[in-house]
Amino acid sequence: MRNFALVQAIGTFLLLVYMIVLWGIPLVPALAVFDYIHCYSDGQSELITYTITAFSLVIAFIVYIHGLLIFSGLTQRLLHVRVEGEKRVAPLESWMTVRWAICGQLHRATWPVLTHVVPSPIANFYYRLAGSKIGKRVQLNTVHLNDPGMVRIEDNVVIGGGAIINGHLVEKGQLILSPITFKKGCLIGARATIQPGVTIGEGSVIATNALVGKWKEIPDGEVWGGLPAKCIKKNSDRPNLDDE
Repeated sequence: MRNFALVQAIGTFLLLVYMIVLWGIPLVPALAVFDYIHCYSDGQSELITYTITAFSLVIAFIVYIHGLLIFSGLTQRLLHVRVEGEKRVAPLESWMTVRWAICGQLHRATWPVLTHVVPSPIANFYYRLAGSKIGKRVQLNTVHLNDPGMVRIEDNVVIGGGAIINGHLVEKGQLILSPITFKKGCLIGARATIQPGVTIGEGSVIATNALVGKWKEIPDGEVWGGLPAKCIKKNSDRPNLDDE
């Protein structure tokens, strides 16, 4: 892309302006709720006024959290880069990079409020809005599910606290985006890191603090751990409960 530095400078300014909109619009219903509830404090004693004010602020904050998550998630859904196949590659100075960077900033802007709703159906709903495909009974206990549009999660998956899921990497001046797939019933330990193009097999376990490198395919039922992660228990090592 020609004049990428200029595009980046202008884009940064426009993104800052949009951040004002992103953080500001959800405040509108939050303030409306605050005013509606707080009006009941008129003519009340000092203690009741303080109590109503306190609860008005808390309820308004909850409304704000949900508004910000919905607004940010919808924006990311519109802008995120679609990947058909195993990966999508583009020069670092490209429009794909611009779209990816905007979505990344929007996601980071939700962290202060997203942390209050993980794990919960609310967090799952936000990630779905942002482009993730998430199955049933999934527990996501992290705000670092980066590049939501690259994430595919099947049923009964648990992703531990502080786990980092990255659907992107930069190599040789190129931005590479690749989907990550978590198959049914797998478990990702706390603070584990999963890189682009990884497939975690059905019922597999990634140990705490493990690093699963790019393009790895973890077979069904295995346990991997370490830095970088290696197999520490194969599927054949697991007891066959059907024979007991």
